[in-house]
Amino acid sequence: MGSFTIECFIEEANNAKSTQEVARLFGEILKDYGYDRFCYSLVTDHPSLGLDAGHGIVANYPEDWMAYYKANHYEKKDPVPQHAFETLRPFTWESIQQTRELKADAKRVMSEAREAGLLEGVAIPICGHNGELAGVGMASSTGGIRPDIGVLRKLRTLAMEFHLAFTELEKKDRAVGNVHLTSREKEILLWVAEGKSDSIIADIIGVSHAAIRFHLNNIFKKLNANERTLATVKAIRLVLILPSYVR
Repeated sequence: MGSFTIECFIEEANNAKSTQEVARLFGEILKDYGYDRFCYSLVTDHPSLGLDAGHGIVANYPEDWMAYYKANHYEKKDPVPQHAFETLRPFTWESIQQTRELKADAKRVMSEAREAGLLEGVAIPICGHNGELAGVGMASSTGGIRPDIGVLRKLRTLAMEFHLAFTELEKKDRAVGNVHLTSREKEILLWVAEGKSDSIIADIIGVSHAAIRFHLNNIFKKLNANERTLATVKAIRLVLILPSYVR
């Protein structure tokens, strides 16, 4: 192992100023364990971040493999994320092939991943709030790695720290100014700030009650809020709306 310890990684990840810096640090320490490739994915939607499910949110897998994987919709056939729904423990890709009866499509994904230079793969499921599921896949371009349970536990610790640091920075990035409300969303939220009900707002701006609920749900998702008051407070703090302007 290299000199970049888990404790050092945790400290530097917590002090990182950007998601790019956290990803770089994560990639560096994984190399100490023989893994020079990793892929961080959101297996399910993450309302807490305002992000949809997506494969390879951050990754250094070969670009041609990532494009091929997406073009063939392999996220629906890949047995690795499917198995992640069934366990919270880290597991090797090889163990899936040994313990599960894989369909032809799943076998093809695994075979083609090896052909793409992703060898001795390991998966780390990460379960968050309200059933949100993320995961980190890691692999070696040279192979020859046989991680024992102790190593898998260390890799899980590293993946969890990466996930926490990444999501905290993502939240900060969005809070600083990456949240965009449409003019209609701002108009509705301004009336919400004035204490108007959904039905009254619908009458004021001339749309249906269902349309108001649609826009409010979008606002809640963007602001990571689950109710009107919290959404309003966040929007004011981000200077997205100025309630005093409502006439």
